[in-house]
Amino acid sequence: MLAVSSLILVNAVGANYSYADALFEVASAQGNVGLSTGITGPAMPTATEVMFMFNMWIGRLEIIPVLVFLRSAIYGLNPR
Repeated sequence: MLAVSSLILVNAVGANYSYADALFEVASAQGNVGLSTGITGPAMPTATEVMFMFNMWIGRLEIIPVLVFLRSAIYGLNPR
């Protein structure tokens, strides 16, 4: 998730920021740290805001509960 989100972010912000800056931003959001290199802000595209919210949600809950939730949302609660 970290790699995919950082690739999306580096393509969304253009040539102003490097891949290392985008990776730092996504890792900071996923770790719920709050540090920034300046990419995040009011002028950020809506798609990247949604991506950051999803990363923060995954970071807060950890990946296993998120995968269990997604599995139950797709297949239901009935065991197979």
